[in-house]
Amino acid sequence: MKSILRALQYGRLIRNVYTKRFVKYGRQPAGIFWSNEQRQVSRFKIILDQILFVRPKGSVSIADVGCGYGAMLRFIRENKAYSRLIYSGYDINPTLIKACKSDARLTSRHFHIGDRPVNSVDFSVMSGTYNMAVTSNVDDWEEYFLGCLESCWKYSRRGMVFNLLSSEKSHISDGSLYYANVKRIRGYCKINFGVTRVIREPHLPSDATFMVTRDWY
Repeated sequence: MKSILRALQYGRLIRNVYTKRFVKYGRQPAGIFWSNEQRQVSRFKIILDQILFVRPKGSVSIADVGCGYGAMLRFIRENKAYSRLIYSGYDINPTLIKACKSDARLTSRHFHIGDRPVNSVDFSVMSGTYNMAVTSNVDDWEEYFLGCLESCWKYSRRGMVFNLLSSEKSHISDGSLYYANVKRIRGYCKINFGVTRVIREPHLPSDATFMVTRDWY
């Protein structure tokens, strides 16, 4: 019961924090706490390339959990390499979903309010979704976001891909950014979900991307 109440509280806080940020900065990376577009796009590319690597043929359905203002779908549409991807986007913030649906460059039916897919997809993806913490208690935040992963896993037929800021020791910075102990999170995913690989890129030294696939896949 305590964890359920905490999740509800965090959900309210997350909605409030992101609404204020988006109202201030609008449809740009800063509007959802990204430092710049280059880092945003680099993370999209890492995630999507990993999916295409393990699924070299055929269409692939993905759920973008924490879709913000729809930047990932715009990136997909601007790059023919990702034309095989069937996209749906989810966010717990109604303001952001409204922004997605009102963007003439996107398609409104692709977006939904929620913290997990409503239907099964091949992969759930989360880019930066859990980086901005709304608590200073790292244990509580990890319990929250791992619970979110568990919910998404149930709707992910083949796997899920997500990125986190990384550090030798899990902590939440003075700027409310969550940094994960990669070894610990990988171990949790291996035990509770499936085969887990960690992808590192030299140009994003503080990032770790986790590719989790079902054991039978």
